[in-house]
Amino acid sequence: MTTARPDWPKLALAPRQIPFGAWLGIRLGQTLAQAGFAFLLFSLFPILAFLQHADIAGLWRYDGELETTTGRITAVERTSATQGGGKHRRGTPIQRIEFEFERGGERLSGVSYGAVLPPELGATVKVEMPAGEPQFARIESLRSDLFGAETLLVLLFPAFGIAALLLSQWHARKELALARNGHAALGRTLEVARRPFRRKRRSFNVVYEFEAEGRTIRDDDTTQREQVYEDPRGLRILYDPSDPEKHWVVDDASLPLVVDAMGRIQSPPAGKLAKRFVLPVLLVLSLGGWWLYSLLT
Repeated sequence: MTTARPDWPKLALAPRQIPFGAWLGIRLGQTLAQAGFAFLLFSLFPILAFLQHADIAGLWRYDGELETTTGRITAVERTSATQGGGKHRRGTPIQRIEFEFERGGERLSGVSYGAVLPPELGATVKVEMPAGEPQFARIESLRSDLFGAETLLVLLFPAFGIAALLLSQWHARKELALARNGHAALGRTLEVARRPFRRKRRSFNVVYEFEAEGRTIRDDDTTQREQVYEDPRGLRILYDPSDPEKHWVVDDASLPLVVDAMGRIQSPPAGKLAKRFVLPVLLVLSLGGWWLYSLLT
């Protein structure tokens, strides 16, 4: 059924026009989308700090035929990085160890890294390298760069961000379809109950229903906006007339749909929409700065 709420008049006939601002609000305004941008933005620092100094090639470079020889330590430097440790225990400092060795009568040099006790200058060490590739020589049991391949775990953060963005756009696609062609209804809240074991972050289970195409549709969901479901005026809902089970509680969106008195969809207030651009803009600027830094160094 259509509603009597002043902010939810009889909607204009479908297909309805969706202004660009409203389109952006649905695409970028979702909590999932904002979380995705946040994960991507805050994963840039660990990627820059760790991944570009990780010995990832060591996963496969030393699996084949190896040459070995004897080398000599020429320099040892303690880096600012550590390995291991925990909340109450500092990790072991990572040492940068320079060495030299001979191959085919030619004196060559290399650098290895490891969380080891600093060896003495001039000490003899065993050097290994892929057959025919002395440029990849390293001290046996050490690595060729500051961090190990386990640093790849930092990619979990951008992976979560990309997954959240993809899921948010799947939801946005459905919401845009309902905004263009859906029918309006006014829902009734039947139950609001706080979820157990959620002390720090308020979260609620809600049950609601609405009338659509001669049927009563009942559904349940979880929300952090319990005040929406406690509004005595009811819930603004858009549903698919061919399948009312597909519906959208407009009031539970982080940036709810704006409808004028003629039932036309409007862009959200500029200030509220601008807040949804902060994280995407910071992400683009950070990526641009990273790209520019890479060109200049």
